[in-house]
Amino acid sequence: MTRIDEPARPVPAGIITEDYTEDEEIGLLKSGKEADVFLVRRHGRERSCLLAAKRYRPVEQRAFRNDAIYRAHRRIDGLVRDGDRLRRPKAGRGMQKAMDQGSGFGRSVLAERWIQAEHDTLSALWDAGAPVPYPVARLDVGILMEFVGDDEQAAPRLVDARVDRELLADLYDQLREAMLAIARAGFVHADLSPYNTLLWDGRLWIIDVPQAVTILDSSVANDLLHHDVMTMCGWFARKGLEVDADQLFVDLVNEAFDLQMRDLFHAGG
Repeated sequence: MTRIDEPARPVPAGIITEDYTEDEEIGLLKSGKEADVFLVRRHGRERSCLLAAKRYRPVEQRAFRNDAIYRAHRRIDGLVRDGDRLRRPKAGRGMQKAMDQGSGFGRSVLAERWIQAEHDTLSALWDAGAPVPYPVARLDVGILMEFVGDDEQAAPRLVDARVDRELLADLYDQLREAMLAIARAGFVHADLSPYNTLLWDGRLWIIDVPQAVTILDSSVANDLLHHDVMTMCGWFARKGLEVDADQLFVDLVNEAFDLQMRDLFHAGG
């Protein structure tokens, strides 16, 4: 969601969103359990730009990491599921049952929801000012988004990057601001780690958000948020930076609560 008191965030400079002539696939950037990411060059009439195309594998080949959390705590056709407690119209029961049982139809529905969830979440996080790649387009099998890197290389994952000790404190501050922005948008990443955080030109980028949950709709949002905090703070601590994971967690919970109350106040007023 875009907060009502914030202007829309502009498209990043250099990205071509319309009036282009061709999207040329350059090669494979990353291969994962659920999806592969390809480098794409979009050709405009007078210039070009690099984009990343995340394409999910066919349904039968996907591992669907964290899909239990996704099924249980994300709105599906306006539904909310919290464990065994169901809050939904009768019309949604067949679809949810198929997803829970893992039937062919259920997996197809889950696959579609998984892609749409990532696109919607990425869009909301971008609008909230979080350091995520700009979502250029929703594809039939994935998402076309901003490429982080240059003509020579893609941005490395934080876990693979060479980080000078002098940069650690600044990166931790960036992480804190990124997580605050995510919480401000009403989300928990739910799988945040140095493996899905990129580092480019001294700047952190958060990627891979299909499993993110909305704070108001999830009974385990705080548990997932705490796990994200401990995972990231653990990495910084192992690198030699003194961090206060408990304080970061408290700050994030307070930010999410305060801004949700403001949204409810505005919605009611």
